[in-house]
Amino acid sequence: MRRRTQKRRVHSERGVAIVIAIFTLMLISVVATAMILMSGTDSAIKSNYKSAMHAFYDAKAGLEEGRGRLFWPNPNIPNPVASCVFPTPGAVMPVTRVCYIVNPSDVNPLDLSASNPYADFEYKQEWGIAVTDASLQVQQPFITSTSVIPNAGVGGTDIAGPLYKWVRITPRTQTSAKLAGDVTDTNPLFYNGVQQLASSGGNPVPNAVQVLTITALAVTPYGSRRMVQYTVAVSPLATALPTFPSALTLDGNGVSFTGPNAGNGNGNGNGGGPGSFQINGKDSSAGPSGSSGVPAIGYTNSDDGPSISTAAVPSGNYLSPGGTPNVAFLPPSTPQTPNGLPPVLQTPSGLDSLVQNITQAADLVITPSSGTADQTSLPSGMSAANPMVVVVNGNFNLHGNGTGYGLLLVTGTLDYDPDASWNGVILVIGKGIFVSTKSGIGTITGAVFVAQTHDASGNLLSDPSLMRSSFTQKGGKGIQYSSSWVAATQALLPYQVLSFREIPQATP
Repeated sequence: MRRRTQKRRVHSERGVAIVIAIFTLMLISVVATAMILMSGTDSAIKSNYKSAMHAFYDAKAGLEEGRGRLFWPNPNIPNPVASCVFPTPGAVMPVTRVCYIVNPSDVNPLDLSASNPYADFEYKQEWGIAVTDASLQVQQPFITSTSVIPNAGVGGTDIAGPLYKWVRITPRTQTSAKLAGDVTDTNPLFYNGVQQLASSGGNPVPNAVQVLTITALAVTPYGSRRMVQYTVAVSPLATALPTFPSALTLDGNGVSFTGPNAGNGNGNGNGGGPGSFQINGKDSSAGPSGSSGVPAIGYTNSDDGPSISTAAVPSGNYLSPGGTPNVAFLPPSTPQTPNGLPPVLQTPSGLDSLVQNITQAADLVITPSSGTADQTSLPSGMSAANPMVVVVNGNFNLHGNGTGYGLLLVTGTLDYDPDASWNGVILVIGKGIFVSTKSGIGTITGAVFVAQTHDASGNLLSDPSLMRSSFTQKGGKGIQYSSSWVAATQALLPYQVLSFREIPQATP
């Protein structure tokens, strides 16, 4: 009886292994299918991401081309191909002007038909009117991108570089910026180095520069669309000093000024002949009349006036245009004194930001291992036709008999041998020490600015107080103010980016 029961139990368990095997195969098949699907999904995600990033960086390339072509020395600046920017640096771009750079040349952002994937519908979102509105000055023909390689493709067709389609350059206004909900104020915005300011009647804001908007659209062959936008303004130096406040500006509290030995009454002992040393605020670029210009010496703390005036003798060595004091107080810029010292020059943090921005755009940054560099470190290609921006992070000895051209920024002590000359602007910001103890026949033509923003340990001073900047010059021919060299120096620095944003796009 027991043997029959065991045999029946064995028969009842037959086929279990097959069921388990089938179930296992089904499970493996499900996992394998899921993995294949996941792999396909991952590939699709990666492909979409790659296409989207491709479009994003193509659009960024468009922004950079537009910003670069606003840079005045750029040979590809839109003028005179189209008057979509400025005839001269500092001029105001009309708010009705619209400038396009297209890539390739057959792109037409003004075709607002639904079938045109490159139509500029975004302009209406910003300004409230279509870009084809008759009141606008859309510059045509469009400017062709410099990234296009002409006649390089099959049959002599153009080959585009980065696949952005167009770049638009416009002024920024309260309307386009949607600031404070204002959608009716079409006056241009200006930037004073700290904040954007509204204008009135389209007139420039004193001690500020116009703000522009650069917008770029990119579309990849896979259909990804990205639109990005910069808000830009001209160089930080032009923002801070549209015109230099004086031939020599001493910024700070308790500043020190020492001129040549005036014991003989004529400023002798400077190696350039009796009385040859001058700090002259009359604009040498304005011709012989000398009717325009700036004070010879400017200072920012009213308490420092008496000591500077006492040291600035004989008075015939310090010249200013008629009606302008030779030694002048430079008040902070306020609504009551719009032509005063700009806000960015009133604090250590503002001046340090100016130094950092200039450093980023410099042709040459010198960081001497010994703490001091000299004129042999200057670039050999510097000339009157090719002025440059040179930054010295440390002390600098400007010696020799040569001439430098452009912008020289020294964060340590500047030791000047007046046999050397400089045409342009010299900034001594950091230690704030300019010292010259020798004689010579050299001249600084342009302007000089001195400010102490760091303490003896190299730490940035706390806002708002600046410390004691120092200027000593015992010889040479001194400083001759030149508005043309100031303007040429300002033009060496590219437009700075104030803000960046991406504008959402629907994929067609």
